[in-house]
Amino acid sequence: MAVFRVERTENYTIMSNYHLRDKSISLKAKGLLSQMLSLPEDWDYTLTGLAKINQEGKDAIRAAVTELERAGYIYRRQTVDRAGKFSSNEYIIRERPVSAPVPPAGPPSAIPSSGNPTTGHPAAVDTAAEHPTQIKKERQKKEKQKTDLRSKESLPFPSAPFPGAEEAKGRKRRREKPVDRREMDTYRSLIRENLGYEDFVRERPWDAGQLDEMVELMVETVCSNRESIRVCGNDLPQAVVKSRLLKLDGDHIRFVFDCLRDNTTQIRNIRQYLLATLYNAPATMESYYAAQVNHDLYSGVA
Repeated sequence: MAVFRVERTENYTIMSNYHLRDKSISLKAKGLLSQMLSLPEDWDYTLTGLAKINQEGKDAIRAAVTELERAGYIYRRQTVDRAGKFSSNEYIIRERPVSAPVPPAGPPSAIPSSGNPTTGHPAAVDTAAEHPTQIKKERQKKEKQKTDLRSKESLPFPSAPFPGAEEAKGRKRRREKPVDRREMDTYRSLIRENLGYEDFVRERPWDAGQLDEMVELMVETVCSNRESIRVCGNDLPQAVVKSRLLKLDGDHIRFVFDCLRDNTTQIRNIRQYLLATLYNAPATMESYYAAQVNHDLYSGVA
């Protein structure tokens, strides 16, 4: 029978085959244990977190963890806080089952005092625990890691990053990316030219400071590294908002000033209000002035 193998050069995990060939545990338990072993050594997560990266619910994950615990692949211990009170349950994950429990590691201060009650290590998972159950991987010794790497029984197990992790990192990188000052200066000059900045300041010098604030708000929005910009409570693509702001001219900016002058309600977030007014100016300016004309024409008619 022909066997087709997929070449793997990255994003794989080398682990022992022992649990995969263990007939005493279910396929679900084997898969969950493989997933746990594929995560980083310092990974710290809860049963709820495991349920989020799988299709199974929290109860199914808990059942698989309980099965692995009974088989000896997972060791559970009760942790305590600095005051000596019992805190959350912590799990140590192993590639091979161990029958005897390992003494809990940690500083002496983490051990409850003689005045506090102690408990054993029941096999069942407490479903009504006050604190979320914590799961940690047991760090393997370097010698054992080298042996596993050379072992013929070890196989590359493809592992995928935590869903949303790369996206979150990407968002973090975009937030940390410094804004190009030269780009901001270029757009600032372009926006001022589009708005007829010099003519507006000569015409209405008392509004120059407020106009500068609007220009800076437009520059920051146009040069933003975010994928979306919130306008009127909606997250719009940054490219759409950028295109709309770069189309504003002198008439639009005068319309915005008229809206600010006629507004009589309290504005709690002036930045969001200005951005919304600037963004909607091309779509609402004509209707606004038409309504003003109708009001002036017919307001005095009995």
